[in-house]
Amino acid sequence: MGRIRIENLSRKFADVTAVDNIDIDVRDGDFLVLLGPSGCGKTTLLRMLAGLLEPTSGRILLDDEDITTAPARRRDVAMVFQNYALYPHLSVAKNLGFPLKVKKIDKASAVARVEEVAQQLEIAHLLERKPKELSGGQRQRVAVGRAIVRNPKAFLMDEPLSNLDAKLRTATRRELTDLHRRLGATFVYVTHDQVEAMTMATRIALLNHGRLEQLGTPEDVYDRPASVFVAGFLGSPAMNLVDARAFSIGGRVRVSAEGIEASLWPGESDSRDVVLGIRPEHLTPLHPGADSETGARITVDVTSVENLGSEQVAYCMVGSTTICVRAPRPIALHEGQPAVLSAELRHLHLFDRSSGRRLEWLDIPATLDLDSSVLS
Repeated sequence: MGRIRIENLSRKFADVTAVDNIDIDVRDGDFLVLLGPSGCGKTTLLRMLAGLLEPTSGRILLDDEDITTAPARRRDVAMVFQNYALYPHLSVAKNLGFPLKVKKIDKASAVARVEEVAQQLEIAHLLERKPKELSGGQRQRVAVGRAIVRNPKAFLMDEPLSNLDAKLRTATRRELTDLHRRLGATFVYVTHDQVEAMTMATRIALLNHGRLEQLGTPEDVYDRPASVFVAGFLGSPAMNLVDARAFSIGGRVRVSAEGIEASLWPGESDSRDVVLGIRPEHLTPLHPGADSETGARITVDVTSVENLGSEQVAYCMVGSTTICVRAPRPIALHEGQPAVLSAELRHLHLFDRSSGRRLEWLDIPATLDLDSSVLS
């Protein structure tokens, strides 16, 4: 078992609130990624889970046991640090076996366990080497192995791939994902890299200024971002976000901005300021004479086109806002020329401009004395 419950957890440093009243239920066997920009509180949160920082308020429970004030050595969790924190004077075998020595496991059992983990991580041939004789990827495996050898209830990882080159990062991502599947253990993993989050996580907790913006599967947070921040953080290029106005005309809700007209759902809605979001891959050039009853129509000026090999990204101006279009090469847009783009209704996202939160279209039963549908 390895369920971690984080209840109303906060941490303040003088006048700065690094973690602000966070609630997360990390289910047994989850690979939860704490994602967000630098300074959002993700490492502070992880260090509180590890017992390296004391919370200002709130509780941490591991399998229903309150470990909020328990010292790190008495928590059944293992930490993998960003810099690996290996003992330079000890061999790989002794680094792997150090947690077992601290727990006073008998020597024969400890040696067997070290060899088992070394085989599992394919580092058995490195057992007699010192850390300085290892590559970055090998050191990372040793650091993970030192955590595995304890059989902890949960693994806590603080950006363990950040010191690796791009090619090795890709390979090691797959290794960690496979390891998680084999162990069936709970992982809590900190990163600012959205690719790591999207490819490794069973769920993502996206943090911003110490607050939890959204918790969900990678598909949830990408396809249905809960706020403007989430929409703008995930994706490469990020979601296009344009200030607009939502209103009703002729029994249908519409959205309008300079160069943009979007016909949405049938119903009524008060006029309000919104942010219209469309992902770059969901914008396509509209052929002359083509039109649709619903969706968005956007008139742009193409300013530049980047070649990414199999894909191209076109940068366009709509009013005073730059938006991106991503499509397979060759893209039907040309630098210095005007164009008309379209997006289907199902690919349009609306956010309240003042709060930044997602707006949903709600169907109200006709038996209620209300409009048939509302933006909420």
